Amino acid sequence: MRPLRFRHRQKGATLLVSLIMLVVITMFVVTGINLTSVNLRIIGNAQIQRKLEAAVQEAIEQQISNPAAFSATAVAMTATIDGFNVTVSAPGCKYSTVAAGYSRTQDIAPEFTYWDFQAAATDALSGANATIHQGAKIPLPAGNCT
Repeated sequence: MRPLRFRHRQKGATLLVSLIMLVVITMFVVTGINLTSVNLRIIGNAQIQRKLEAAVQEAIEQQISNPAAFSATAVAMTATIDGFNVTVSAPGCKYSTVAAGYSRTQDIAPEFTYWDFQAAATDALSGANATIHQGAKIPLPAGNCT
């Protein structure tokens, strides 16, 4: 008779061990799902940041391709690129040097002018922002860098 009683007790223990294993496996699954969700959010934010940086860079390139940007009357520009509002500040000529093969005594000596462009944008949805400074070396007639 004793072996029968012993078997009855084992059935309850098996159920308890099975339930504990089920809880442990469930915790592993929930943790895995949470980690995946966090990783997707991180990647999404990084993607938005890269798109924002590309939009800012494109706005700077548009400003550089505009000949009016390289004058004393250059003004700030606002552009909408890929849905982002990008503000490019008025470029400034930092300094100039006489082009090779010319001297300062010649009135028409071309100069290499060095310009600084700055653009910034913020994504309203994610709060991501990007600011880029870019320099440009442009040969211009003398006297354009003031």
